[in-house]
Amino acid sequence: MRYAARLDDNSKLVTHLIIIISLVFLFRQITDISQDTLSTTVMLFILVPVIVIAWCLSPRYYTITATTILIRRPLLSITIRLEDVVRLRSITEEDLGNSSRLLNIGGVFGYLGTYRSSEIGKYQRWCTNREDLVLIESDNQKWLISPAGADDFVRRVNQLINIPDQP
Repeated sequence: MRYAARLDDNSKLVTHLIIIISLVFLFRQITDISQDTLSTTVMLFILVPVIVIAWCLSPRYYTITATTILIRRPLLSITIRLEDVVRLRSITEEDLGNSSRLLNIGGVFGYLGTYRSSEIGKYQRWCTNREDLVLIESDNQKWLISPAGADDFVRRVNQLINIPDQP
């Protein structure tokens, strides 16, 4: 079963804003006749790799197979074996408590990378929105994803790993 990874309004805004700013810097770089383009060159060397890396690592969709949950990305998709899943549930942003960023990209093509939460500890976040959150826990790792139709996603995976529906 395939579930979409839709960007929320905040991610769309941040992504579009960063791309527009990069295009403005690129246009200034190309059209600047004063040859004093060091500042725009530096900004382009920062912004362009951030955009490319964020796009490559952002989820395109999530797939449930008979044995795995796949987080499909343009580069380096993530495979989570169902036999390793200890717990899977829908959560809200408030359930995470205070989260701090460890190594991530927040907002550009989604919320991607490693975070630490006061409630659940260290986790990998591969979300495109902050509404349809699903927490997947194994013995040694946690993933937070955001499939469209999160409740259906949780129900289907729990059926596959033989966990009864939660009220």
